[in-house]
Amino acid sequence: MSKTVRRSITMTQEMHERLILLVSKRDRTTTEADLIREAIRRYLDEQEQIAGSRRHFTRTFQDRIDKLEMNIAFHLNVLLYLLTDDDPATRHLIENAIIAARRDGRTLLAQIKAVREMTVVDAAEREHSE
Repeated sequence: MSKTVRRSITMTQEMHERLILLVSKRDRTTTEADLIREAIRRYLDEQEQIAGSRRHFTRTFQDRIDKLEMNIAFHLNVLLYLLTDDDPATRHLIENAIIAARRDGRTLLAQIKAVREMTVVDAAEREHSE
């Protein structure tokens, strides 16, 4: 049997009246103390769920950052290899890639943002359904 701890609380008259009303709607064996314990238990459980959600979000966010870093490093390495080639055709390809990136960059970023928002909504829906 676990050791119990006794605490004293102070509440407003209005809170006490609401508590009495709730007790009166329960079965005869339910006491004010039972409802207070139930409220504290629910609050503590909710706080644990919130903390778990934050940990999950932090892990997911860190995973996304790690993937982005790897992606950026890959592309930078490809560019470095391309830049080391003195072939005029290669330089022309690089110039065209830069022009295309500047021209289409905003469109591509908007598409990436739309996909991310869909992914966040999908993840939230999956988490809510579990």
